[in-house]
Amino acid sequence: MGSGVEGATTRHISPVVLRQEVGRRIRLARQAAGLTIVVAADRLEITRSALGRFENGIGTVSVHLLRSMMDVYDQRMDDVLDMIRQARRPGWWKRYGISDKDFVALETAATRISNYEVNLVPGLLQTADYTRALFNSGREKRREEWIANQLEVRLLRQERLTDEEHPLQLDAVVHESALRNAAARPAVMLGQLRHLTLINELPTVTLRILPAATFSFEATYGGFSILDFSLPGQPSICHALHALGDERQDKSEFVEPARLRFVHLRSLALAPDESIALIEQVADELWSS
Repeated sequence: MGSGVEGATTRHISPVVLRQEVGRRIRLARQAAGLTIVVAADRLEITRSALGRFENGIGTVSVHLLRSMMDVYDQRMDDVLDMIRQARRPGWWKRYGISDKDFVALETAATRISNYEVNLVPGLLQTADYTRALFNSGREKRREEWIANQLEVRLLRQERLTDEEHPLQLDAVVHESALRNAAARPAVMLGQLRHLTLINELPTVTLRILPAATFSFEATYGGFSILDFSLPGQPSICHALHALGDERQDKSEFVEPARLRFVHLRSLALAPDESIALIEQVADELWSS
């Protein structure tokens, strides 16, 4: 698949992730040159704090500064130059009013997502009608323009599942309650259930249903996602959405327990073919009711 930057289109690269990769590369170049951050900053004629920020992926390194680093460190970094140019270009999400710090920007750069959901169908697997029903079910009345904007963003996110150049692998575990919740009108729910049976045929999607009869205390904690990236310096990120907002962590002491929890829940879930059978059973029950 490559490095995740080389050969990938800029539509699929988050400027945030690119800046972090640039920071990692210039830090390695400095260390390979045997220079401390103090000495390197002095030779580059910038402050130590500025160099530290750049190496931590905070702020965009200019082309001029990188060329100075190539001279001071005595290393060619032409591919990093390309990353800097890409990082200056706005991500596709910008035209929808979405920040580079938003989950969408990180998801765009991810190559694999492990997602557990309790009450709702995962966003990447939702139909437009189901998503619209969710937006209209809140206490706040959403403007049609806002809903249309969100639906278009959701569609673009879902295209990653069928993108041959930069595919996103989705490993989803969904609690049975998400299939039975009256999140939308019966006709909409039937369409959503049918969609799940079809999309599970994609080579990029693995869907498992956790039966309601299989109780696990960890299954009650709430939904979460683990994002993995192909860039070697980009740590995995655990993301959770709750009543107080969304939370994300990239420290291993948070990510690894979440990964173990996902593996545990996946082991309790039905196999993909058995999951499809359960989805079809729920659809038949809904149709007959």
